[in-house]
Amino acid sequence: MPGVRIAVLVLAFLAFAGTAGAAEAPKGIDVSHWQGQIGWLQVGAAGYDFAFAKATEGTTYIDPTYVTNRAGATAAGLRIGAYHFARPAGTSDAAATASGIAQADYFVAAAQPKRGDLLPVLDLEKTGGLGVARLTTWTQAFLDQVSARLGARPLIYASPSFWKTSLGDTPLFAADGSRLWIAHWTKASLPLLPAAGWNGLGWTFWQWTSCSSVPGIGGCVDGDRVNGASLSPGLMPATAAGPPASGEPPAVIGTPQSGRLLVATAGAWSGGKPVSFTYEWQRCSAAGDGCVPITGATKSTYTPVAADAGHALVASVTATTAAGTDTADSVPTLAVASSGTTPSAAPKATKLPTVAGVAQAGQTLTGASGTWSGAPRSYAYQWRRCPATGTTCTVIAGASASTYLVTPGDIGSRLSLVVTATGTGGSSSASSVSTGLVAPAPVPPPVVGSTTAGLGQAGAVATADSSAVASWQPGAVPAGTTVSLVSSPSRLAVPGFAIALGVGAPMPLPWPIDVTFGAAPEDTVAGVLPGRGVFRAISELAGTTLPEGQETGAYRDSAGGLHVLTRRPGRIALFTAGAWGDPRYATTARPRMTLVSPVLAGSPGKTVVLVRTRFTIESQARLSVTLVGPTGRRVTLLRKGSRIGGFLHGGPANTLKIVQLRPGALPLRIRAVAKQLRPGVRYRVRIALTDPYLRRSTLTLVLPARR
Repeated sequence: MPGVRIAVLVLAFLAFAGTAGAAEAPKGIDVSHWQGQIGWLQVGAAGYDFAFAKATEGTTYIDPTYVTNRAGATAAGLRIGAYHFARPAGTSDAAATASGIAQADYFVAAAQPKRGDLLPVLDLEKTGGLGVARLTTWTQAFLDQVSARLGARPLIYASPSFWKTSLGDTPLFAADGSRLWIAHWTKASLPLLPAAGWNGLGWTFWQWTSCSSVPGIGGCVDGDRVNGASLSPGLMPATAAGPPASGEPPAVIGTPQSGRLLVATAGAWSGGKPVSFTYEWQRCSAAGDGCVPITGATKSTYTPVAADAGHALVASVTATTAAGTDTADSVPTLAVASSGTTPSAAPKATKLPTVAGVAQAGQTLTGASGTWSGAPRSYAYQWRRCPATGTTCTVIAGASASTYLVTPGDIGSRLSLVVTATGTGGSSSASSVSTGLVAPAPVPPPVVGSTTAGLGQAGAVATADSSAVASWQPGAVPAGTTVSLVSSPSRLAVPGFAIALGVGAPMPLPWPIDVTFGAAPEDTVAGVLPGRGVFRAISELAGTTLPEGQETGAYRDSAGGLHVLTRRPGRIALFTAGAWGDPRYATTARPRMTLVSPVLAGSPGKTVVLVRTRFTIESQARLSVTLVGPTGRRVTLLRKGSRIGGFLHGGPANTLKIVQLRPGALPLRIRAVAKQLRPGVRYRVRIALTDPYLRRSTLTLVLPARR
């Protein structure tokens, strides 16, 4: 992307050039208005898989071909992504931050990235006259704002020389989760990388040439390689749902002085995406209380006036998603100084915070605040949980000490520590490099029958016949709690696959116990009976973790073992799918029968009376049907031609019986011997139901008297 001419990146060629046997990497192109009209079908037919398209530049320019290129690339089956050509500006840290936020909002509004798109890109080629420190501030503001709104950390596009000379070769953004798109035109097998190999993480995309020839496009187009055989690391994550929730609070950047610009950052938010922000500035006492809104101060920026002198200011940020809103306030600024005074500068991290310890459930991590300029007086800590492959970290509620006890809920994630330093000039924050993936604690050999949970230790118990093992991670079961696992046969369950789990602790547990049936038959359904009543079917999990708020779930491992994750004790059993007792087809209350069609009775022949109707059942059931007179005498029924759901077979009988393994609406058709029915007498059809738990219900249909 040299200057404004470069518009769209084409991702192409092989991942890891020169590696023997490497799979062919996805290919793409990048275009903008410089490429004119593009034959996207030709591009797709030539084997290109995706494209980055220029969307915006600064806060005044939207590429006129972006919408057309996005639609054309999508129609041709290519993945699409958008980039913003940066025009940094700002004569102070506050002004640079405000510029970065404004350009981020402009880009998000125009590009509208969606799930499945390529990650958004910040194209850094111009400094706007900013020095290293101020350009770093501008870049941080842009990246943070896009991340807060979309839940995805943008890629950074830059050349090695630009990064080293204009951004001081900083590893800050690599440590904070931004992937690198390196621009290095060379015939070498690998590109040069800034920031110590991008903090050891390497490159994600490599623009290796400025002149590729692509069918459907006139002239040269940049050529790019992907570091791997898949686009997955470069794709937008799934959009979160739900109302927003504040994690890292908003911050006020700038010097609190009359006539000097202040800007509010949005902070970090979990919950639904995309999110939009509105702002309200408040004037408070010098101590930061008694705050009242300032009329008209509803932008992310605010310039204090003479009336603010001696007052602290607070920026209130309201986040809005499709599911709701939430509001968070910044820390109050220092009292606004009158014009002419020179408040101290806020602290800045010169060495990032660090995390020491083993990233394993039950272990304690210790954070160090790092090194700061600006003479901080205090430090605040906030631990965050980060996905294994993404960059959007979420705040861990209550984890605000310098140490953190790793929980089972962290397994498979990475952890990072945000440190906020406060000095006489205000506050600022910096994040540590994320830990490696949190591993589960090793589970000891199971104890038969029962055992006591140890402090900070995993544990396991097994049934005497070893058909099931219950295991847990440190913290899931309170220390000193007795956990037991014994066989508990059920007449409906698969023999040998029914257990009772006992836990002597308040419920529900914060993290689940894993009950594993190693030799579970393939065609089985898991059910749970927390107390009395009937077994309830356990829902299948999409992965191997139990979502917060869900009490039970089940999944199968690669070896075929069935795992039931539960936060409550009780009986757990396996049932043959679709057979008698399948808990998916049982109701918690006594099952009912309901008539849903009129009862039709007639005499199609001299010897036969026919009754027709439909009724519903709410559970599996053994059904029996009789036709009786006022004295209780039963009328002989003909199986041939009769049906209760399915057609019946056999000879005459006083009672028709059938087993229904699925609830729902059933047709009823009864053929009876006409000569046994006396004229003028009202007969009744009695339908009796018995479910797998021996609960009974009846439905009586009164027939009109025959003439």
